[in-house]
Amino acid sequence: MPLERKKVGEVFHFYTKIGVAAIRVTDDGIAIGDTVQIQGPSTNLEQTVDALQIEHAVVSRAGPGQEVGMKVRDRVREKDFVYKLIPIEGPVRPPAAKAAAKAPAKKAKAPAKKAPVRRKASRAPRSKGRRASRRSRSRSR
Repeated sequence: MPLERKKVGEVFHFYTKIGVAAIRVTDDGIAIGDTVQIQGPSTNLEQTVDALQIEHAVVSRAGPGQEVGMKVRDRVREKDFVYKLIPIEGPVRPPAAKAAAKAPAKKAKAPAKKAPVRRKASRAPRSKGRRASRRSRSRSR
């Protein structure tokens, strides 16, 4: 079932000992029972919202402009984005087997011959005297 992501807000603090993310709700509301995805450069966490708190008071939903605390399973980081996952209701596609049966069969083409690969001419090896002078130069510095 395809899901649509809708931005809710961003994490502005993570309390390590209690495993709570402080989220600044900016775009859309968040409620208990929603499935959220917290994503950042090194974070990708998906879970349902079990509890929300605003200043130690339990709430069922939070709207734009509010700052909420949410218990998370894993570590999240400041500036990680929080998205609400919404199931997409749309037309159901036919299975691939039915679609393949409707399409007419195409003739297979013979594989084209590839041109021979041209290689670069190799360079002559450098003289040992030149290599030795470079080594001695690097040691003297």
